[in-house]
Amino acid sequence: MVLALGLVLGLAAPTLVATPASAQPTAQARDPLCWADGFSEPPGIGRPVALTWSRIGNRSNSGYTYRYWMVQEVSSASNLYYQRSLVARCSGDSLVSTATITATSGSGTAACTSAGDIHLPVGSTERFVGQRVSAYVQSPFVFTYTFRYWHRETLSIATLQWVYQSSGVVRC
Repeated sequence: MVLALGLVLGLAAPTLVATPASAQPTAQARDPLCWADGFSEPPGIGRPVALTWSRIGNRSNSGYTYRYWMVQEVSSASNLYYQRSLVARCSGDSLVSTATITATSGSGTAACTSAGDIHLPVGSTERFVGQRVSAYVQSPFVFTYTFRYWHRETLSIATLQWVYQSSGVVRC
């Protein structure tokens, strides 16, 4: 995919559903999902609106960096509307895999109220990655929500290291 790069300010669940595919890194060109803080895509064929990609934050495990992204549509009034979230698994500046993360409702849960990481029993933890406020369309209404991103890790008994398990985003 060819992306038009333009710097966009980025800010740095427990319903965790997406896990990037376990592909081995190959010699690839630098991918903006693995090094940029944000970029934008102008409208194109089949996409009548511009898209803004904002990096929320990242976590590293077992030699990979997991970079969390929010994609928003830019309306004609310069408003940003939430479109989707994803996590990119990177080896240096090379993209290994991506996975879409489905936002789940979490109002009132620890995923929305916790000031930091959520420690779970049996050697698992939800690491807080970051958050961003965005408008969300539930036709015919438009609401403003905070989207909070989470990185689940488990402690490997064999290596005594934290290992990536899954990613999530909660709409608060």
